[in-house]
Amino acid sequence: MAVTVPTVFITSATGSQGSALCRQLRGLGWRVRATTRDPSSPTAQALQAIGVEFVVGDWDSEEALRDGLAGCSKLFLCLLPNLRDFEQAPARAQRIVRIAREVGVEQAVASTTLGAFMLEEGKEPPIEPTGFFREHLKSKKRVEQAVVDGGFAHWTLLRPAFFMANFIEPKIQFGYTETRDKGSWTNCMGPKAPLGLVDHVDIARFAAAAFQDPDTFDGRHIGVASEELLVQDAMDQLSGAIGDGRAIQAKFASDEEISRLRSEGSWLFFCTEPCVRYMSDYLDMKLLKSLVPELTTFKQFLERETEAVQQTYLA
Repeated sequence: MAVTVPTVFITSATGSQGSALCRQLRGLGWRVRATTRDPSSPTAQALQAIGVEFVVGDWDSEEALRDGLAGCSKLFLCLLPNLRDFEQAPARAQRIVRIAREVGVEQAVASTTLGAFMLEEGKEPPIEPTGFFREHLKSKKRVEQAVVDGGFAHWTLLRPAFFMANFIEPKIQFGYTETRDKGSWTNCMGPKAPLGLVDHVDIARFAAAAFQDPDTFDGRHIGVASEELLVQDAMDQLSGAIGDGRAIQAKFASDEEISRLRSEGSWLFFCTEPCVRYMSDYLDMKLLKSLVPELTTFKQFLERETEAVQQTYLA
């Protein structure tokens, strides 16, 4: 009896999570489809070389989405936030989900953010998210709701913690260059608050596990981290990986500094939102390790990404 090979449609296939998932699913022999605006980009070319099938277009094109989703049974939804338009991602999610169901997709896995727990009744942190950050989280929740309400036979929400890759190129450019340029990281975590760190490859491993075992992961909201560290311990490990003798310092913002940054319109949530101190409350590391064994430590991540670390800090 012939075995049906699953076909998965992956959004953000050329991003860190999506490309890692593409590689893992292709390693299983599954078919992978996606859209891209530029099939000639180095990442798209590399993925095509391992058999990923691209349709030229974007998430606003119904035609491209319908072509890409045709024949797929599973969907990985990971949408980039637009911090100038919090309506964009939910609208795209609703469009993608609608078309996915119309063409027969039966399972969806969405990757959003650990902070989404903060907006759930009974899970509010002692210090609640405010203003800009709250609107960002509400947008993420609406993306999730599109999946929950989509009518899929199985769905799973993955909520990643702080990305390990934020400290290396290219993600360092989105608000974290202080570690490179000043030898410090200003944040509002506090010296004793554990920071949940996640490797994007591990997020892909959770998504792949959910696709392979829909019943176990069905209907679950899972906070995803690879390791928890105190911020200074993470900075010490980063300093050691750079290896030139520098010592990156964790700087914990005072209430006055937080107020100043907010008044200046900073969108760096880990500098302006004290609620992030409570993110670890939404992580169950024992559960995570039971679902996906041998999660990546920060030290292992830095070793794997040695070339990127050197290009970021020593080039």
